[in-house]
Amino acid sequence: MSPRTAEQFREIREESREKILRAALKVFARHGFEQASVRMIAAEAGVSPGLMYNYFGGKEDLLRAIYERGMRDVQESFARGDEGGGPREKLERLIRSSFEIVRDNMEFWRLSYSLRTQPGASSGIAGYVRESSEAIRRRLECYLVEAGVKNPDVEARILFALIDGIAQHYVLDPVRYPLKKVVSALVEMYCTSSGGGRQPIK
Repeated sequence: MSPRTAEQFREIREESREKILRAALKVFARHGFEQASVRMIAAEAGVSPGLMYNYFGGKEDLLRAIYERGMRDVQESFARGDEGGGPREKLERLIRSSFEIVRDNMEFWRLSYSLRTQPGASSGIAGYVRESSEAIRRRLECYLVEAGVKNPDVEARILFALIDGIAQHYVLDPVRYPLKKVVSALVEMYCTSSGGGRQPIK
């Protein structure tokens, strides 16, 4: 058997890191951040605690890595929104893709929302959460400015709160929550001429 190449070692490390991250997400979602332990995560991943420390410094590092990955999903929804068209088309794509990402990554978003009620966990990523939230608000505001909406700063905050609240309600009860109807109503509110009291995007 020929010795492994540097590329193969890199792939092995990346696979191990991914396995540990997936295991941490499951353990955090199942037990909560405070109750989860490195030993539990290592057991879920099928590795030794010592090996896990070769990749992450502890629970806080794992949580930060999980959260950073989730925020890359948010950036992906922005990228879809920027694919072209007018402000109405951009905003509609962003709204719809936001909920597609929540649906496709349910475990992460369930964890993310639960962390808000776990001070021991949220304090470790509070700065990163604030920065990410502000980036989302600014992007929404840019779309609304482009559309010529009055008070785009306020409208961006309202729209952000609506998207966030709908996503949280869906994650709490994904079987019974009428996500498709609610998202369609939100698009109607902001992206059509019959905007139900909000300032529709032209």
